[in-house]
Amino acid sequence: MSGNWLDEQEVDQYLGLIGVCKKQPSVEFLTEIIGCTLEYVPFQNLTMLDSDRTVPEIDDIKQLMLSGIGGICTIRNPFIQQLLRKLGFDAKLVASTIMNPDCHITIIVDIEGELWWCDPGNGFPYFSIIRLGDETTKSHPFLDYRLTETDGTWSLEHKNSDGNWFTNYFFKLDFVDFDYFDNMYLRHYTDPSYGPFLTGLRFNKWTDESGVILRDSRATALKETVRLESASEFENWVDSNSHPLRFENLLGSKRDIDKLWKVIQ
Repeated sequence: MSGNWLDEQEVDQYLGLIGVCKKQPSVEFLTEIIGCTLEYVPFQNLTMLDSDRTVPEIDDIKQLMLSGIGGICTIRNPFIQQLLRKLGFDAKLVASTIMNPDCHITIIVDIEGELWWCDPGNGFPYFSIIRLGDETTKSHPFLDYRLTETDGTWSLEHKNSDGNWFTNYFFKLDFVDFDYFDNMYLRHYTDPSYGPFLTGLRFNKWTDESGVILRDSRATALKETVRLESASEFENWVDSNSHPLRFENLLGSKRDIDKLWKVIQ
């Protein structure tokens, strides 16, 4: 990915969308960009499910992020990496393994010789970026997480309700170009067995204190969890919790809400 997808106007447009002023590269500025992306741009697969299941082009990725519609990691993290590069950060991509090898895109940023992990594309409230080598626990009301290293493999770990740590995903520091993920994109958008995004419903937005989380029919807002029972309840919940977007903004011309709901039936 030697070129840059974004021009200065598009950079300003995105920073305005998430309410961030342009600054010189720093740990603080990077943290602000990641946090405000988590807050203002939803992690969601509804647009993906309503599409014709073709792999998004660069212009599609830009449109989804610049409009605030968002998407899964295939939309969010390549765009943010490009944004960071345009802002003067030395931001690179690595391939991470979750359910399948190299099925997730992660961002590593070099700031004054120190490497920092950030991941606004995995659906979790990773507001704290992490300097590689810092294995202390980072906390959000919904999640404790940390980044550990063993024999050159870095593991992003979550703490479960029993207080035990488990690996959410892992990666090596092998930087790759965007086209390295071509097969991963194809599998995510065409193969229901490859991951959860063609067989489930996801819609997450976060603040540093709370979150809006949809996982199939289980929906949480303001720390209250309900079980959605119908397509109309699903539509109403998304409309109520996606401000300033509405369901009609997330879906394309098909806008077949019943079809989306049937994905989890």
